[in-house]
Amino acid sequence: MNSLHYVSRSLVRRPLAAAAVVLAALSSSLSTQTFAQTGSVQEQFEQANTSLEAMILTNTQLRERIARQEQLISEMAANIEYAAVLADDVNSPLNGLIDQMMSSIEQFVESDLPFELQARRDQVERIRNLINNPEAPISQKLSLLIGLYQAEGAYGRSLDTYTEVMDVDGVEQEVTLTRIGRIMLAYQTADRQITKVWDKEADQWVEVPAGEYRTSIYRAMSVASSTIAAELMNIAVPAPVAAQ
Repeated sequence: MNSLHYVSRSLVRRPLAAAAVVLAALSSSLSTQTFAQTGSVQEQFEQANTSLEAMILTNTQLRERIARQEQLISEMAANIEYAAVLADDVNSPLNGLIDQMMSSIEQFVESDLPFELQARRDQVERIRNLINNPEAPISQKLSLLIGLYQAEGAYGRSLDTYTEVMDVDGVEQEVTLTRIGRIMLAYQTADRQITKVWDKEADQWVEVPAGEYRTSIYRAMSVASSTIAAELMNIAVPAPVAAQ
């Protein structure tokens, strides 16, 4: 009996132990699967979040680019519209500016020192005729007018001497004119007996006394013709006046 009782207890315990092992194995397997699934979801969330941030950045950059393009399109449209207005030679707002510039340069040449006066007047008249021509393009008018302003401006920074036939005290004779920028214009006869400077205020030629001024003007003429090197000299120039 004892032996039979022992056997029956062993048979009962073994299935319980086996069941416990199976349950432990199942529990371990479920825990591993749950951890794996949890890790997978976390990775997917991080990847999705990274993708979202990249999309937000890209979207912001695209918005900024579109805004710049819209601004550029607006500026181009304005420039095209303005260019169309300027291209209208009849109604262009530049016509008034060109007329004003032309009148100013005409008055300036007539009131300036009378050097190479006829050549300068001819140039002014040629451009005036072009400006008065309604069929001439505005671009050509403006280009020539700006060139005229540049040429007149250059005279104030240069030194020049040339010969010309003039009326000297009622006698036509060849004289040598010397110009120093726009501060002095003078001439001497070939025998150096008569030397005159242009008095802008009096609007006429005024003879300078013999001696130092005549010699200085002769040396200025030599410097302008590159006969001698530049040097300091005393010359007759108008006194400075207050700007108006």
